[in-house]
Amino acid sequence: MRTYRRRELVSACVANAIEWYDFAVFGAVASVLVVVLLPPQPAPAGLVTLFAVFASSFLTRPVGALLIGRRADRLGRRHALAAMILLMTGATAAMALLPSWSAVGVLAPLCLLALRLTQGFASGGEISSSIPFLLESAPRQRWGLYSGWHTATIASGLASGIAVAGLLSATLSTEALRSWGWRVAFLLALPLGVVGLYVRLRLNDTPGFEASTASREAPGLRDVWRLHGSTIRTGFVLVSVLSAAFNMWFIFLPSHLAEEGTHSLAVALSCAAGGLLAAAMAAPALGLWSDRLGRRPLLIIAGSCLCLLALPLYGLANQRPWWALLLADVGMGVILGGLVIGAYLAERLPVGVRATGIGLSFGLATAVVGGTAALVGSVLARAGWSAGIPVYLVVLAGSGLIATVRAPVALPDHQTTVPAR
Repeated sequence: MRTYRRRELVSACVANAIEWYDFAVFGAVASVLVVVLLPPQPAPAGLVTLFAVFASSFLTRPVGALLIGRRADRLGRRHALAAMILLMTGATAAMALLPSWSAVGVLAPLCLLALRLTQGFASGGEISSSIPFLLESAPRQRWGLYSGWHTATIASGLASGIAVAGLLSATLSTEALRSWGWRVAFLLALPLGVVGLYVRLRLNDTPGFEASTASREAPGLRDVWRLHGSTIRTGFVLVSVLSAAFNMWFIFLPSHLAEEGTHSLAVALSCAAGGLLAAAMAAPALGLWSDRLGRRPLLIIAGSCLCLLALPLYGLANQRPWWALLLADVGMGVILGGLVIGAYLAERLPVGVRATGIGLSFGLATAVVGGTAALVGSVLARAGWSAGIPVYLVVLAGSGLIATVRAPVALPDHQTTVPAR
């Protein structure tokens, strides 16, 4: 049984790591992609354009979350997981083959956009099926721990992408990085995807899903929203905090600090990778704590810390010593590790609508708020109001606190109600 759960843990998390590896590489080499794939323009305008492409790719996330989530609720989680890792890995690796602007002109950013839209669709379907699969394969009293591992793969995927980009930028000349180095970073997702596909093709569906299929048909989307709209809306707000903070702090901020001359790109990326590793270590530990303390108290603690510390941590990140930036990144990583959203939502959604409900919360939030966070940061920086970056996070964290406090106390679990934790 222990081996079975370890295999389920790996299979549910590996594509999530690939997804965030890709996002991290995209942000980390943004200054290179601006030169290679876009027409010549001033650096601030180029970053705004590139992050607009980054944000637009999130528009297909809700579509993937809805379509694949509904399929996962009707036919099972394992088929969706295998299909999504294949689509996601293919789109990520194909980015390495993109032609430059000097070679094909406007076709270069159009191809980039098409691949980002494909990857967005796959990641929406991935999140809607991987979280239910992971938690339904775990002991009920350890959902916080397993949800923490899922969050840890977000952080480790980001850290891996940033570390690879940082290593390439530190060891290659500017000319080599623009010529072929950035392509290597995207191609490295391919071996991980092959391993993940192999593992997922050997899976069975979750015990919870298989036990329910004999007597259950997935309800229509209108019924899902009518019965569980409050949970989906709360999830939207909470995921918005997590996604925006990750994208703003660890995707946009390193490029911004390098562009401002506060830190070199290699230093900014290395410190960001350190902060993400801290998040990867903190998330399972804090998830386990939530199994004892409860989801709501931990979400309130993490949200309060983000409200209180976003501005001081941003000020620390803008100090010249590299250790100040590392300390700020580690602090942000630990805070984000306390957002146990996967377990919080799964406990409030019965098995027959769990993939659809989680997919809608994550898909809509990452499309509307998380996906635009880097663009918002670049617009604020270009307007000369960089202080608005942490203020934006404080506003989101405050809304997350309000949503957590106002959420219903009763938690449905497999169509029944259990005491809130």
